[in-house]
Amino acid sequence: MVSSPALPWSHIAVRALVAGAVGGAFLEAYVWATALASTHASITAYWQWIASTVLGKTALTNPAFAWAGLAIHFGVSAGWAGGYAYLASTRDFLNRRWPISGIVYGAVVYFLMQIVLLADQSFVLPANPAAVVVALAGHCLFYGLPLAYAVRALSGADAG
Repeated sequence: MVSSPALPWSHIAVRALVAGAVGGAFLEAYVWATALASTHASITAYWQWIASTVLGKTALTNPAFAWAGLAIHFGVSAGWAGGYAYLASTRDFLNRRWPISGIVYGAVVYFLMQIVLLADQSFVLPANPAAVVVALAGHCLFYGLPLAYAVRALSGADAG
């Protein structure tokens, strides 16, 4: 009988939390700089929208839900980072080629999140093709890339 070595779940969890926080913070900064600052939109309204995707449309009526939206954003970021940290622990090439791995993972996250929003009936059709490019670039370069770097850096000697 062939057995595989046990996965270091505590290390994967730490990588997920740290990388999720890093990637989530970079993505929030990118969204603010590209989508919100240019239109003078409120970041709290954006966080309320995030909360409304999980807690219902009532979250859009009360600014107190903004903090819930921010927490949801970082929870989801950590969840996706956990998936990447798990994959990086089981597939060495992800840490060796972290830049391309992070960019591709960011694209995967973007497209899967659109499907989740569609299923939740929270999907908003992008205004134009440029909006899709901006959002995809944000997920690839400002979420996936920092996430992959953080996982690689936290992997230390076992990163290859």
